Amino acid sequence: MSEPRHYQPGGHHHPRHGRWVVLVTFWTAMALISVTGVVVALVQEPSSPASPCPPPKSCGGPPPVMPASATRTWVSQGRATALAYPTAVFSVQQRTTTTLQLQVRANRPSGVDANVWVTVEPHGSDTPETLLRRRESALAGSILGLTVDQNAETVIPPPHVGDVAGVGGSYRGTVDTPQGPGGPAVVILAAATDGRSTVVVSYVVTGTDNPTEIATMRSYLSPLLTSFTWGPQ
Repeated sequence: MSEPRHYQPGGHHHPRHGRWVVLVTFWTAMALISVTGVVVALVQEPSSPASPCPPPKSCGGPPPVMPASATRTWVSQGRATALAYPTAVFSVQQRTTTTLQLQVRANRPSGVDANVWVTVEPHGSDTPETLLRRRESALAGSILGLTVDQNAETVIPPPHVGDVAGVGGSYRGTVDTPQGPGGPAVVILAAATDGRSTVVVSYVVTGTDNPTEIATMRSYLSPLLTSFTWGPQ
């Protein structure tokens, strides 16, 4: 005699097994969605911009800031030319109607010095090129081996004197001392004429060969050159 069998409705076999299948399917789908999102984000993420100063290129820092300062104006003989110099940056070494000599007293690296020498010659005394060579000869008494600067980090074109294009540029040499040749010297020379007067400017930086320090010291010359005015025609 067979045992009685209990009736089980269709669709209700192993209910716990069915729930596990659903949960595994759900979490698998979520994992696939997450992985896909990460891959898409990585593909679409823009690449980092190229460095404007990749090694081994040497790039200087931000331009130096000129100290706030009152200015004084130097006027040459006959009011042929004039320039304004910031008193917080420069001290006067010599001041006549034809010559102005200044020394940088603003902050500078230890052991570094800089001097400006401006002269005004009447028209017809000589050409700017000849007066520039004459200034080179005058500087040769204190700077040995003065030659045109060949360093790509410090070489500059001939600067303007006010709104007049000059001849000259940057030069290098070695400071002469009683004990013999000393440290490096970097020189800016410029000569220009407006047809009535000719101006010669020399700017000597000594005690450094560092391009960043040289750039800092050169920044002190810029306001002198840009402030330069020529007399009436």
